[in-house]
Amino acid sequence: MYHKFNPWQNSRAIALVIGVSLLASTPSLAYAKQSEKTLVVEITTPSANSVVAGEVQITVATAGNVTKVKLVVDGKRKGAMSSNSATWNSSQVKNGRHTIVVKAFHDGRQIGRSSTVVNVDNSSHYSTLEVNASLPTEADCVAAVNKSPLPENAPWNENDGTGYNSNVPPAGGVPTYFYQNPPCCSGVPLTDYARVDGNYSGSTDDLIRITACKWGIDEDYIRAQAWIESMWHQDCAAAHGGSGCNEGGDENNPSGNPSGLPTTPITPNGVFSAFDGFGGLSSPNHYDSWSIVQNKVYYEWMTWPMMEESTSFGLDLRYAEMRGCMNGNQQAYFNSQSSSQGDDYQRAVQAASSDPNGSSPVSGWSNLEYLSYGCIDTHYSGDWFSGQEDDYLQSFLESLSSVPWPGGVQ
Repeated sequence: MYHKFNPWQNSRAIALVIGVSLLASTPSLAYAKQSEKTLVVEITTPSANSVVAGEVQITVATAGNVTKVKLVVDGKRKGAMSSNSATWNSSQVKNGRHTIVVKAFHDGRQIGRSSTVVNVDNSSHYSTLEVNASLPTEADCVAAVNKSPLPENAPWNENDGTGYNSNVPPAGGVPTYFYQNPPCCSGVPLTDYARVDGNYSGSTDDLIRITACKWGIDEDYIRAQAWIESMWHQDCAAAHGGSGCNEGGDENNPSGNPSGLPTTPITPNGVFSAFDGFGGLSSPNHYDSWSIVQNKVYYEWMTWPMMEESTSFGLDLRYAEMRGCMNGNQQAYFNSQSSSQGDDYQRAVQAASSDPNGSSPVSGWSNLEYLSYGCIDTHYSGDWFSGQEDDYLQSFLESLSSVPWPGGVQ
């Protein structure tokens, strides 16, 4: 994590046509009061907490003697579904969380209902979600971003000169040793690490947008941090038969090989040395930091070789870690650094949770921004900033303002 520091018989489907279908978890169910409890109606899409926009497709499954289904959004009736279809335009409501309810009727009597909550986002920009926000699935985010893909503004990531494309999932997938050995001190719950797979592809901007959507991090935060870390480089031609390596960083900082590790296919005898001589260096020299956001592989050895191979994996891991930080999951780590760091981090999480738009200890920053900027800075320093802008955070904020990254998309 740290750049410079260790640390869900017989049923018939009724399609309610509402444009975009986004799949994921199971919404609430309702049953008819009959001799046996029989599933009457269930919303199958969109899924709970999915991100939707524009014309949204809603699908329900019914059973029993359903003769009519009515749609309600945020308590407002949208009418009965004549010919089992209807249209709801999500652009007529504000961005944010909205409740969809379907009610099943038989001969005028309601016999069942189902509801789900969706996140409407009709903007073209993914912004930071609140502390412990319900997050959309990766599949939802891929589908949303693929509706309006952006061109490649960092072509070296799609072809490093040898034909190698970094903007795809890791070539061999993600091995079990990554999931069995979560990186030290990041505080990301194992359930979140289980979601890290980098299993998406596209232009560099699109990978950033998918990651922003998946983890609820402002997409420009990701653009700015990737700029100051690597100037958007995930290319290492020397690893693929060419010369030069723009994504490797922090040569021999630290030097030597991490030891005393669990024995895995990449850590025989508990020692990690797979990066020695990699990327055009002479062994035992090595680059300690890799990827578009320069994760410190020396400490996050279980990310090898995915961190070097795949832009999407590097982004996925880094912003899973940032979401863990924003959800308050790094309390124990910052306590171990110092009581003052632990105390300020705890206050920052509590303030951003209770009053995200309120004024923070730093003039001009909201509580949510204060927490976000601290979680940006710790990637470099390993410490909690307590509102103090170091050179790294100043560079991040300047980049956020000046938009120097390739393409200048915001």
